[in-house]
Amino acid sequence: MKAIAKTRPAFGAELVDIPVPRPGRGELLVKIAACGICGSDLHIYEWELGAERFAPRLPMVLGHEPAGEVVEAGPDVTGFKKGDHVALDPFGHCGRCSSCLAGRFNLCASPTTLSGAFAEYTVAPMANAHLVPPAMDLEQAALLEPFATGLHGVEQSSVKAGDRVVIEGPGPIGISTALAARAMGATSIVVTGLPADGERLELARRFGFQTVCAEDQDWIAQVKRWIGEDGADVVFDAAGMMQSVRHLIKRGGQLVLLGWPARDVGSAEMRSLFFHGVNIISSRVRSPQTWRRAIALVANRAVDLAPMVTHRVDLVNGLEAFELLRKKQGVKVLVNPTL
Repeated sequence: MKAIAKTRPAFGAELVDIPVPRPGRGELLVKIAACGICGSDLHIYEWELGAERFAPRLPMVLGHEPAGEVVEAGPDVTGFKKGDHVALDPFGHCGRCSSCLAGRFNLCASPTTLSGAFAEYTVAPMANAHLVPPAMDLEQAALLEPFATGLHGVEQSSVKAGDRVVIEGPGPIGISTALAARAMGATSIVVTGLPADGERLELARRFGFQTVCAEDQDWIAQVKRWIGEDGADVVFDAAGMMQSVRHLIKRGGQLVLLGWPARDVGSAEMRSLFFHGVNIISSRVRSPQTWRRAIALVANRAVDLAPMVTHRVDLVNGLEAFELLRKKQGVKVLVNPTL
């Protein structure tokens, strides 16, 4: 079968031919219907921002936001059968470490992982699979992983009805966070981005959110026109930049970190947040409970993720999609092996 793989510790990726994997004990073989390209896939493609930690796993098939159909269940599989529709999480859990025993599965010390989903088929441990309703479009199911990431960030915060929220970064995680915050009752939601994010900011506006370009001379004043002079109750950093948070957030507010850190933060900046009483929260991936809520929100049509999809490509043209995203064109690109 064809797959998109990272074969060496350098820029780029390759289209390769590999055997169809076989499910082992407690594993599922899933035929991929769609798999989204994530920002972290792009970091690995460009070999930057911590991607070197994957060096011992090379060569490896990329892709970790898939949905598809179970075609075979390995020995000792329970709760899944052939024909089931599933969305897959790249970060599973062992169920044995101290984090798992405390119910903090998203911090598992030995998480189960996928074999890579930019391929025709992938193998997934049961702990990484989540049943979705048969009626749910599998493209929407492939968007559940980024949406659950945003939802988890909102759940880690204290966002409540009527709160004022700023999301830095209008990519899929940022927009997912805005959708989740609105579902939780936040009423003033502003999404910020850069001039290169024009298409993404336009999508955020189509979703009904206010947007501000963070390179406008008066951009902080623009944000405060929507959230008030005191600042936001919660700022979600989905860009890894923490830009001007001190000027956007109220005293005693919360800063939730969702994006891979993309710059060093100086001590003076950290002191400013400290004296402002900002509560800094790191939101790591998702939990099984969050997955269940994410599936319910989409299945009940409380949240519609479909508008996030701007491009669809097959495996052969998948590498072109990486270059498209490097230019910040499009929002969510789905790799669909059956196109």
